[in-house]
Amino acid sequence: MSVAAPGNWPRLIAITDLNLLAEEVLLERLTRLADTARPGTVALLLREHEASAKSRLALGARLRRVADGAGQALWVADRLDLALLLRADALHLGERSVTAGAARRLVGNDMRISRAWHTASLDGAPAAGELADVDALLVSPLLAPRKGRPALGLATLGVLGEQLRARNRACQAYALGGVSAENVGECLRAGAVGVAAIGAALAEDPLGLLSALGILR
Repeated sequence: MSVAAPGNWPRLIAITDLNLLAEEVLLERLTRLADTARPGTVALLLREHEASAKSRLALGARLRRVADGAGQALWVADRLDLALLLRADALHLGERSVTAGAARRLVGNDMRISRAWHTASLDGAPAAGELADVDALLVSPLLAPRKGRPALGLATLGVLGEQLRARNRACQAYALGGVSAENVGECLRAGAVGVAAIGAALAEDPLGLLSALGILR
């Protein structure tokens, strides 16, 4: 398994969750994760939808320093203004975010754009028309049900991958939902360029997950 994903995509997107961990503990664990992984293989994704813009910006500034110090990337969810202020490497759009085209006009071509994806096919999906401006899909929930949605299953990665090759060959797919050290290899073999995780990425000991992804420093 190669260390870096194709096109220098991170293998692991570690998503913040202050409902799971206090801020200092969160930063301690993400610092350990970033420092333990090989440079360029991890992205720290600032989410925290419930937090104020001020507190998100402050946390994002700390995450920017962690990412820079370890040679990793910083992604920001939804807030285009914060993504620009924090010099984010990527902007992640949720279901209720602006369109990828609108985001692209603001952030330009140097920042990657990813979008949440919750269906097993591109066919008939409203957001499918945005794919020209999308660099990656975070496909969820892939391996475990979440928020009333059933798990899509590994086969979804193959279906979406084939459809993406026909519409936007540069767009990559990430597996999100139920990801663990035990199944990340299956996700990659099924066609994911990498995985996104909260619990597994924020665990006290990241060695198992990073080893399974082949990205230990």
